[in-house]
Amino acid sequence: MQKRIFLRLLLSAILFTYVNVVFAQPAWTINLLDSTKRSAKFEERKLGSEKMADKKFTKVRHIFQNNYTHFNYYYNAHNKINAVIERAKAQQKDDYTKLLSYYPYSLEGTAAQKIELDSVIYKATAGILLHDLRNDWVDNMYLLMGQAYFFKKDFDSAAATFQFINYNLFPRKKDEDDNRVVGTGSASSSGTLSIANKEKRNILQKLTAQPPSRNDALIWMILTLIEQNELGDASSLINTLQHDDNLPKRLADDLAEVNAYWFYKQNIYDSAAAHLEEALSNANSKQDQARSEFLLAQLFETTHKYDKASFYYNRASQHTTDPMMDIYAQLNNAKMMKGTDSVELKKGIGNLVHMAKKDKFESYRDIIYYSAGDLSMQLPDSAAAIFYYNKSLHYNEQNISFKNKAFLQLADIAYNRKQYKTAYAMYDSLQAGDTALRSRFDEIDERKNALAKIVEKINIVEREDSLQKIAAMPLAERTAFVKKMARQYRKLNGGKEEETDNGFTPIAFDNNKNQPSDLFSNGSKGDWYFDNAAMKSKGSADFKRKWGTRTNTDNWRRKNATSGVQKSDVNTAPTDMGGGDMDAAPSKTDSAGVTLKDKTGVKNSADDKIAQPQDQTFEGLMANLPLTPEKLTESNHLVALSLFDLAKLYQSSLEDYPQAIRGYDESLRRFPDSLYNGDIYLGLYYCYTKLGDTEKAAYYKNLINTKFASSPAEKILNSPAGGDAAKKNAAGTKQYESIYNLFIEGKFDEALAEKKKADSVYGNNYWSPQLLYIEAVYHIKQHEDTAAIVILNNIIGLYPKAPLKAKAVKMVDVLKRRKEIESYLTALQVTRAKEDEVIPAPKEKLVRNDSNLIVSPKPFYDSSKAVVTSKPAVAKDSVKTVAPLITNGPFTFNTANPQNVIMVLDKVDGTYINESKNAFTRFVGENFRDQNITIAKTAIDKDISLLVFSSFANADAALQFLYRAKKAAPDEVSWLPAAKYSFLIISDANLGLLQNNKNLKEYKDLLSKQFPGKF
Repeated sequence: MQKRIFLRLLLSAILFTYVNVVFAQPAWTINLLDSTKRSAKFEERKLGSEKMADKKFTKVRHIFQNNYTHFNYYYNAHNKINAVIERAKAQQKDDYTKLLSYYPYSLEGTAAQKIELDSVIYKATAGILLHDLRNDWVDNMYLLMGQAYFFKKDFDSAAATFQFINYNLFPRKKDEDDNRVVGTGSASSSGTLSIANKEKRNILQKLTAQPPSRNDALIWMILTLIEQNELGDASSLINTLQHDDNLPKRLADDLAEVNAYWFYKQNIYDSAAAHLEEALSNANSKQDQARSEFLLAQLFETTHKYDKASFYYNRASQHTTDPMMDIYAQLNNAKMMKGTDSVELKKGIGNLVHMAKKDKFESYRDIIYYSAGDLSMQLPDSAAAIFYYNKSLHYNEQNISFKNKAFLQLADIAYNRKQYKTAYAMYDSLQAGDTALRSRFDEIDERKNALAKIVEKINIVEREDSLQKIAAMPLAERTAFVKKMARQYRKLNGGKEEETDNGFTPIAFDNNKNQPSDLFSNGSKGDWYFDNAAMKSKGSADFKRKWGTRTNTDNWRRKNATSGVQKSDVNTAPTDMGGGDMDAAPSKTDSAGVTLKDKTGVKNSADDKIAQPQDQTFEGLMANLPLTPEKLTESNHLVALSLFDLAKLYQSSLEDYPQAIRGYDESLRRFPDSLYNGDIYLGLYYCYTKLGDTEKAAYYKNLINTKFASSPAEKILNSPAGGDAAKKNAAGTKQYESIYNLFIEGKFDEALAEKKKADSVYGNNYWSPQLLYIEAVYHIKQHEDTAAIVILNNIIGLYPKAPLKAKAVKMVDVLKRRKEIESYLTALQVTRAKEDEVIPAPKEKLVRNDSNLIVSPKPFYDSSKAVVTSKPAVAKDSVKTVAPLITNGPFTFNTANPQNVIMVLDKVDGTYINESKNAFTRFVGENFRDQNITIAKTAIDKDISLLVFSSFANADAALQFLYRAKKAAPDEVSWLPAAKYSFLIISDANLGLLQNNKNLKEYKDLLSKQFPGKF
């Protein structure tokens, strides 16, 4: 029976293959006789592909050739390609916290399997050459070859192979001259442009043969062009196939997939999502479909389509076989909000908290609570965020990435709250090696280094205050307290709480001396201890309350691990966010306010020696107390100096001027005689100046001038470049001038880096309104309006009398309305003139707008004061006089010719050139309304740029405008150093010569000859 079924299936297969007609006959042959040197044994032997023209392609031959090519070559090569892709998928580890890559594998992963891909190419080549080229699998073999080249990242060879399929395997009619051209209307039944070919396949062909590969090759060609970043060509091919009537429906999903990839590569996520949604059915497996749905949900989330994102997160969770994807799909879905108001945010947080309570998500509670913390920060509710970040740390065992994220968030919150001890502890708890922190490495190091110094001073003040408080206790109370402290330290280090057996305890004899004691007895009868849940719970709670959470180690190991200073466990969540505020109570104190051992889940702060005394015996602790007048004086001196240093650190390292003021005030309140020769008043003057409080700044300035005349503080205050700090200030001035020039020359990144270094050495004493202004312009160029507004407000507050204040006020107003202005200009249709095109001024009279109180300027020429010189009478037959010509090299100067005024800008960035042009455009509009003066930009070379004011009737008129412009320049472009610009006059002819020969010095020499001492 089984044999009969087998024969029936075999006959059916043969029949199906027999009736299968040739779909695409190749119009080419392969001849290796001329190109390949063979051995004598095979010299006369031909390959199967070479026999095509010699033998008739009968139906029997057709059947056998199809089967040989298919099962001996195509089948094996196709399996190898699939195996390469599967291995690449296994190697790729998706990070579900970020936007997934488009494909579940990387080309780097496939290209690493070069041997396997070379084997595919070898098998495909052999399958083609060893068989008749008229069989039905040749095009499929070529497609496998192109795919192998693609996965090897040999895109040129892949493109050549797909193009070969496109050109040579285009179906042509039999026994007729078929001269149809691919890519014309003749290939389409409707007459429209077509590059695909119709696939007229019956049911038998669909069951027994692979579809023809030419149309597939077009899809793969698009993919190859995208990987080559030939996005324009890829777009053209996609657009053509989208409107091609001949493209088979089976490839509609493939086309949608590569179209979505085209948009994905360009970060156009809304369009990518729309096309990827059409291509979901193209997935090879359930897991691939789930991954595509997860990516689609991410794309919709990125474009704020939360309903669709939620739908596809649910689909991904249902279809995936990866538990991690399931977790993140549900996690992200819990965060999906239909809006960004507080109600929706709280709803998302509630979903996450509910999710964390399920046993299914026990292993992922650290991620869930971290996400809840992020949503809390969006409310914003930093108190709730702290709670959830601490929860995340509590449940985090080995996930270093999320542990670092939680510590960083807690550190930033504490830093912004000015809780510097906690902030330092959190920053110091970050573990190295996490690439996710790479973008903030420098900032974190800078903050941590500054906070380390601050925390050290805070610890000194807290320690000395605690010691003084203990020393002030009555003798009996002080003795009992210090003994208690010694016991606590001994317990923390793993020793016995109290040595009770000193050799004098009498031995008691009673009737129960031989009875063993029940360690777990509570004095009442009942269940055995370990079978009684209530007793177990109570015992565990009592143990933890007395001994804390102890690791499973003995006292010897614990004592060696602590080495006198216990190291904290970074896996434990921090519990207190108030420990860093100097004005608040210490985070861990006893009843007397003495700082004990920090048990938070972060590293200890700056100096562990301050946190714990080295000698922790009763005698050692008593020796540290300031019980004598000398020790008390020494302790007070240390506190006073630390308070002053702490205030200076707030001022210089963190630029936290309000906190610095509080520090200086605390120092003055506790130690009014410690004025440090006026330095404390100088610090207060500087901080109040920075905050724009001129009244208090003037008060402390007066104190320095009256009480500390001729002191270093007074010299620095009234003459920053003089006194003992002259050398330092001279060096600082030189360094900031160099930074200033870097800004002007457009080397912004280098300027900011150098400025950061200089500020760390000199503080902000060398900031000037000009430096602030050009830095603001840089931020405006980068579209960082918030940073620019802060800097401009500093100019307004710190330099109220500076000429740049008015410009800063205008700039702030414009920046606040930037979106409104840009929207208006975008909607406005303006025909722009060319850069150098001269537009004549309107002849109609200008109307003054009195609402803006614009006062019309006086005309430049005053006829009443003009000196009129009478022209000498000239005889009718006399020769007309000609102005003398001055020459220098190729340049010739004639004062009677029309002239331009040029502003020469030396190594000035284009941003500031535009600012200069805008400034002088306003200047000309306000002062020369009656003259048709235009301003254009041009350049001589990469360093020398020009603003050309044109044009003036002669040299005298040009010089008069030049003097006015030169006089106004320090106010109009006050942020531009005088050494960076100069003014000249030049004719059109000389300007053309100058732009060709670029010899500015030679032209300046010409002007010096014509106008000695003026240029």
